[in-house]
Amino acid sequence: MGRITLILRRVAALTAITFSLASCAFAGQEAQQSSSDTDETDPAPTLPAVSAFEVAEDEPALEAKRTAARFLEAAFNYEAEDGTPEAARERLEAAGVLHSTDRLDTSLLSPGTAAATQVIYPQLGGLTEDEASVMTVVEFTTLREQELSAWTRTIDVRLEQQERGWTVTEIASEGGAPPGTEATPSDAAARVLASDRIQLPDSSRWDILAGDIDDRTLEMMLSLSAEHTISVAVLSTGHPINVFGSDSVSNHINGRAVDIWAVDQVSVSDLRSLEEASPARTLMELALAEGATEVGGPWALSTSAGASFTDTVHQDHLHIGFKQ
Repeated sequence: MGRITLILRRVAALTAITFSLASCAFAGQEAQQSSSDTDETDPAPTLPAVSAFEVAEDEPALEAKRTAARFLEAAFNYEAEDGTPEAARERLEAAGVLHSTDRLDTSLLSPGTAAATQVIYPQLGGLTEDEASVMTVVEFTTLREQELSAWTRTIDVRLEQQERGWTVTEIASEGGAPPGTEATPSDAAARVLASDRIQLPDSSRWDILAGDIDDRTLEMMLSLSAEHTISVAVLSTGHPINVFGSDSVSNHINGRAVDIWAVDQVSVSDLRSLEEASPARTLMELALAEGATEVGGPWALSTSAGASFTDTVHQDHLHIGFKQ
């Protein structure tokens, strides 16, 4: 019963976060209110409340994920006067977050701007004995004067296993930005962007709007979401360029893969315990049947349509892609 209770609690938390993400996306990704639009009856915009993300004890690479989450929470929750690298470094030291980031000149810090960062989920992007990539989906909200903006980003946090433990060494990707010029969307792209069964971070939405995602990937997402809600961690932006620990370019970079961290608002990590009854396992089987040639997740499956792979990195998400 303890495991079931824990999953139910996570479902409630994920549902609340998903609603928040959907609301931001529906609103056009950016809510703005200038001082010229306000009057005495309008309340001043405020940043949303945030809470510390709790990484479950049975998550893979537990300490690396915890360090990545604490790093983002300490560095990128700040008041208007504290949006500087120096102030961020002081917050990290005060929080006891292990880091060796000599440079913090990131666009996530902005003097004169206040920010609220809510970690949604830290997914593994790669793992070796002494290095890790934690692709962390966050809701990043800023307030500058009377202008409130909210985006969901996939931030690639890199860590090394050092003498004191997992230590943040850099932010490899901040999660991109809206494309300067939007491509004319294909039918599949338009349907994915409009779907209420596909929860996208803005980093992935921007990839689609830029025309960077293979239609086969988009069609696969539509098939997988026909009977389930899928929560995407990353398409291209926010993913390591190379397959971790190798010189091979990841299929994500060419728009040929998607990583799914939750199915029906339950994390893939939690769904492992359901084994054959898991909807995550069902989606892996469906992806193979629909023609995906690169399917990874918590289970090594062998079906008439093909086989999947599994390892530590893919215990917390489904990787669905095409090799060519």
